[in-house]
Amino acid sequence: MTGPGDDRVAHGVRRLLALGVALALALEAAAAGEPPAAPPGTPRSFDPRRPPERELEMSIADGFTLAAVGDCIISRPLSQLLKRDAAFAAVAAIVKGADATFGNFENVAFDVRGFKGSPHGAREDWALVAAPEVARDLKTMGFDLLARANNHAMDWGVEGMRETARWLDEAGLVHAGAGENRAEARAARYLETESGRVGLVSMVSSFTELLQALPPHGQAPGRPGVNALRTTRYTVVPPEMMRTLASLRGTLEASLRSCNEFDAERGKAPSAGGAGAPPAELTLFDTRFRLGERLGYHYEIDPVDLAENLQAIRLGKQHSDFLIATIHAHESGLSCDEPGDFLPALAHAALDAGADAFLGHGIHRLGPIEVYKGKPIFYGLGNFFWSDIQEPIPADLHERYRDLVASALGDPSKATDADLSALLNAAEFDDEVVFQTIVAVSRFQGGRLAEIRLHPVDLGYGRRLTESGVPRLASPRAARAILERLQRLSSPFGTTIGIEQNVGVIRFR
Repeated sequence: MTGPGDDRVAHGVRRLLALGVALALALEAAAAGEPPAAPPGTPRSFDPRRPPERELEMSIADGFTLAAVGDCIISRPLSQLLKRDAAFAAVAAIVKGADATFGNFENVAFDVRGFKGSPHGAREDWALVAAPEVARDLKTMGFDLLARANNHAMDWGVEGMRETARWLDEAGLVHAGAGENRAEARAARYLETESGRVGLVSMVSSFTELLQALPPHGQAPGRPGVNALRTTRYTVVPPEMMRTLASLRGTLEASLRSCNEFDAERGKAPSAGGAGAPPAELTLFDTRFRLGERLGYHYEIDPVDLAENLQAIRLGKQHSDFLIATIHAHESGLSCDEPGDFLPALAHAALDAGADAFLGHGIHRLGPIEVYKGKPIFYGLGNFFWSDIQEPIPADLHERYRDLVASALGDPSKATDADLSALLNAAEFDDEVVFQTIVAVSRFQGGRLAEIRLHPVDLGYGRRLTESGVPRLASPRAARAILERLQRLSSPFGTTIGIEQNVGVIRFR
């Protein structure tokens, strides 16, 4: 039989034995050159042999090449043209020659003969459709990774989004940016290559409200859609212009009020407006204005969207050797050639979070190129496929533009889908720069960007519908025009582009 004193002695012996074992292990670790284990009860830390910052390093094999192109608006298979179109075959060879090839799939793929969904395209925009064979065709032409976060991903509703995913999966194409809820749409997807694992996070900042995926909340389920990065645009105006706007608002103040506010203020004199210092901000006709030194646009990113996307990028890089962050963005500065001011900030933040390349698309023309901390940023990759063969076009678009068709054809009843597409394209995309683009091939060595080669491409502006929109190696004259334009656009970002045998070259020592 033992007493309380004996229990205390036994407890003390056990404690001394435990301390002795811990001391012995610590001495053994020190002798082996390893850091001692943390004493019990201290806060946990990362394994010093597996530091978290190491997981954000580029670890793709030396010599890895990434080919990147912009918007792939492709409605039918095209690889059958390769045998008889040498200029197209030359571009396809560049695409296929890279270790990984990226493009933005700005389509919905389904077989209209058995499709159970319906059109949900945005007002005044096409509901794009691609034959399901296009997915296999893109794989044949060398594509590996596709962005799907764009303003056309939900043109045919949830059914179209799901059908597209099915066809891309069956073709063996890795795609990211659309899913059954926000977490799925934000998540990175991965391509396994001989050079290493390549991840992709796809975002979109230009979209209509119901396109964005939602997370579940309480009893409300999540919503399928795209990985949205919401922004708020401010039109920046100098002081005198802001005073004028304030004066106009004061004059219109009564009509801008709600009916209840109008009743409460009935009989009062309207605000004079325009006196004194101009306001820092005001909203007029649904446009937000902000005081500044010169005219321009300023965009502010939703903080939740930014934080969640940077987290998705970090996780994607932790689970891959090379991570691509990409965004579909229509936003620009006052000039179409100037990226929206949030894009450089976003690109830098994405690369700091672990991305190894930042690829922008959506403006339907080429944008500047920047190199940040040894990593490439393409602010606008332009178009790569531009199919004006869009069939079928839903009834609402035909009805909305009945007057336009009547003014052009006289009799709107004879207008076809092709006629309507031609009229709409003529209003917005009648510029040769829309049909001039590049294949950008970036080569990486020693965990850094070693070289970028920019191959000029011509999409055949003015050709018949069955021939236009197909990427062909540009003629020497067109190639020089494309590359000189890229030189001009990229110079403000500190990027120097050389031209060697009709190819743009950016090298790093």
